[in-house]
Amino acid sequence: MLWVQTTSILALIYLADCHVAIRPREFLVDAKKQSKTDENAPNEEDRCTPLVSCPAHLRKTSNSYCRTRTQRQGVLCTTGQNHTDQQDLRGRQHTFHMDSSVLSQLQMKSRSEMTRLRTREAALLASKEPPVLLPGPATYGHFRNSRSFDMHDLSEMMHVANSALQLAIATRAFKDRHGLSNEDLELGMIDGDLRPTQMGQACAPVPFCPLIPDKYRRIDGVCNNILQPSWGGPFTAYSRLLPASYQDGVWAPRTSVVGEEPLPSPRLISASVISDLSSPSPDYTLAVMQFGQFISHDFTQSMDMSFTNGSAISCCAADGASTLPPQSTHYACLPIDIPADDPFFGKFRQRCMNFVRSILAPNNDCSLGYSQQMNKLTHFIDASSVYGSTPEQTSQLRSFRDGKLKVFDDFGRDLLPMSKDPNACLTMEQGSACFESGDTRTNQMITLTVMHTLFLREHNRLARELGQLNPHWDDEKLFLEARQILMAEMQVIIYQEFLPTVLGREAMEEFGVELEPEGKYSLDYNPMVDPSITNEFAAAAFRFGHSAVEGQLKIFGPSKMEEVIAIPELMFYPSRMRHQEFLDEVLSTLTTEPMQDVDGHISEMLTKYTFRGGNPFGVDLAAINIQRGRDHGLRPYNDYRQLIGLPRINDFDEFGPEIGSKLRAVYQSVDDVDLWVGGLLEDKPAGSMLSLTFRDIIADQFARLKKGDRYFFQNDPSINPGHFTPEQLAELRKASLSRIICDNSDKMLLSRQARNAFRKPGVSGNEFFDCRGPEIPRLDLTLWHS
Repeated sequence: MLWVQTTSILALIYLADCHVAIRPREFLVDAKKQSKTDENAPNEEDRCTPLVSCPAHLRKTSNSYCRTRTQRQGVLCTTGQNHTDQQDLRGRQHTFHMDSSVLSQLQMKSRSEMTRLRTREAALLASKEPPVLLPGPATYGHFRNSRSFDMHDLSEMMHVANSALQLAIATRAFKDRHGLSNEDLELGMIDGDLRPTQMGQACAPVPFCPLIPDKYRRIDGVCNNILQPSWGGPFTAYSRLLPASYQDGVWAPRTSVVGEEPLPSPRLISASVISDLSSPSPDYTLAVMQFGQFISHDFTQSMDMSFTNGSAISCCAADGASTLPPQSTHYACLPIDIPADDPFFGKFRQRCMNFVRSILAPNNDCSLGYSQQMNKLTHFIDASSVYGSTPEQTSQLRSFRDGKLKVFDDFGRDLLPMSKDPNACLTMEQGSACFESGDTRTNQMITLTVMHTLFLREHNRLARELGQLNPHWDDEKLFLEARQILMAEMQVIIYQEFLPTVLGREAMEEFGVELEPEGKYSLDYNPMVDPSITNEFAAAAFRFGHSAVEGQLKIFGPSKMEEVIAIPELMFYPSRMRHQEFLDEVLSTLTTEPMQDVDGHISEMLTKYTFRGGNPFGVDLAAINIQRGRDHGLRPYNDYRQLIGLPRINDFDEFGPEIGSKLRAVYQSVDDVDLWVGGLLEDKPAGSMLSLTFRDIIADQFARLKKGDRYFFQNDPSINPGHFTPEQLAELRKASLSRIICDNSDKMLLSRQARNAFRKPGVSGNEFFDCRGPEIPRLDLTLWHS
């Protein structure tokens, strides 16, 4: 009760201080209710919200449509990010309530079922041939990519996952008992916060937040929002643009709209529809793809379920020739069927691709409802890929000297610290390199390892220079100030360089994600905006980058001789980082070589050889993406077209004759097409990198990350407890990926850089400049002297 009282008082104080900031255009009341004499009221154009940001518009009966600032159709939104409003409940059966007797029965049912599942799991582990996936096959590489190597993390995640599974079981029992429909669950018709009840033990605890907010953003992301202190923290659920689509309304993967038959195999779709056709971008470099992956690892990571001891679950026979029989199958198994006549995997007699479902998390409002997946990381742009998402991770990464992070001193070159986990890389032989950072996927691709190395060095560079300016600052102060600046640099690069490249200026304006003019504060923070990563963004739209991957990395050494390395050869094998010139070589490649256009083509290096290690074949990343979308309950592609204001597709031919024919051969209905597939195949507007569906989902997410983050670097002092001065803001706006590269490369081969690392270099407006010159601005840290 003390926490509730303290938070309520603090919320009132905070809202009083931030009255200007809580009136964003998305959440103002309907125009008809606005006073015509209010001169300060925003005009309709400013109050018009992009359709994707107001999902309840799909159910509205009243005409409240309008035109956004870019003249696209929008909506005068009164429901915010909610899927429904009160109109949805009119004329329907009243909300389903849970009395004490029902709750008691549900608790008994869920506990009994959990006991049965754990008993069965123990029996599987104790069996003669336990279905445990061991290191070696390519599918273990997929598990390696999604697991946590920290036992503390594993213990906490398993506790949250078990709680969420218990709630899913209770929801299914309540649905069956009362005859609820799937739509009832989508509309949230089960009433009641479970926290005051016995079942509330399965819900995530509400964090305690101090009365006076911390100046520095917390490592674990909580207490960012006064009204919803758990928003954005690790081990919490993804949010959603639209309600989940499960066959049973709770967790079973969706089926076809035609007779509820199983959807086609993701591998069949990949082999039939996704092709390998090189289409180098004339405008953008590989840095777009690589930086995109790096920042996605800052705020999203789903985790595969595992056995209670952390062992990987196997859903296929050891030789991959079949799925395991039901009596040997773990409940989290969702293996991908490989057709017998598969043009590639059929050569190796593979019929089963291992796939394990993602760990669940309780609903943020602690209620019964459809299943939600867990995000292991903080949901904010807070450089958790550098620092980790828990205090324990951060402590392991800090040197606790001069504010710096730990490094591996490789004969005078600072590299990431070495990992102690024997399964983190393909080999841990003497002399081999395997690294650790704030994210467990650091070694997945060596180009990703390079990006982690850059930002590790940037933190230490900032700490070193701040220490020289402020010799009286202790280690803690230096670390926190350097971290605060690095987070701001990352946000500047994202919103000033990366997003204009990926989304285009029109979307930046439409979604209000442009930065304020130099030195100006932002007032668009809104405590009603949930900054959490949406499932549609994490499991589909932001995976557009897989289409942008160049299957072979071209390395140009000092002799200008070209070396071509297949991407799979560099996965979980980062030992080349110890070659003195390799980091500079990779940085030169990333900032000069073109990325692939975003389309329905993906390199066979990803559809045939991902994570292959020493095996003749790997896993199909495209098939994994499709299956992950189904696992996470993403709705069909057509639903998201309608959400953003595009007409639904009624016939496969609307995709074009060639693609339409391929889709018709695998899907029974256009309403079965998966979001990731449809988003890649959708026609793109002229001059756009992305389809409109993917563009709007991504733009909406970054709008949430800006407007729902109290600590966003540009926020006004009345909002951000750790605000910068106007002069410091002006300096931070100078940040760029090119400057990060110039300051933190090894400077053996790289001395020049184009001003915008994401754009084709050497052309008018993006010429090469000497890193030592003023053309690529550098931050003046003397403004942090105190």
